[in-house]
Amino acid sequence: MTKEGMLPKGCMLANGKYMVESYLASGGFGNTYEVLNTRFNERWAMKEFFMKGISERDDDTSSVSVSSASQPQFEAQREKFNKEARRLRRLRHPGIVHVEDLFDENGTSYYVMDYIGGGSLSELVRQHGPLPESRVRQLLPQLLDALEYVHGQQMWHLDLKPGNILLRESGTPVIIDFGASKQLGLSGGHSP
Repeated sequence: MTKEGMLPKGCMLANGKYMVESYLASGGFGNTYEVLNTRFNERWAMKEFFMKGISERDDDTSSVSVSSASQPQFEAQREKFNKEARRLRRLRHPGIVHVEDLFDENGTSYYVMDYIGGGSLSELVRQHGPLPESRVRQLLPQLLDALEYVHGQQMWHLDLKPGNILLRESGTPVIIDFGASKQLGLSGGHSP
């Protein structure tokens, strides 16, 4: 299912390296798609920088545009989006989503990350109700280990919630969406 204004199924990006398979979700600053790396026949998730209410898409060319009045805001937020991808790329932990690629195309930015097919923790609770204590005891140590690793990298997530915890098909949790994260600077201050 493709929503209006989203990249269509079959759309090719990065000189044919990635092909859009399906639309997954949208937030205030991006659209997420399931994509196929055509060179290795691997499934990935790809996040597109697309500011809700500001960005527009030309359905014929897939190009993203904004009004000249909104351009400074768009570019500032786009740089934060790119910083998020670069930060995530440096993190190496099984409980943190891994970023594989970052590129610009269609007047915007994209990053490619692990495709995690087990759904989110919020979806699991919505479908089955509160988790039994035994399941919480399985998930919590894994999540705390991932957060300890992130904090050891002098970073804070700042938006940890069930919707930002995906589950691998094996059931292990993975933290995603570091858009609100902060990096502790060398001087001890925070940088967005």
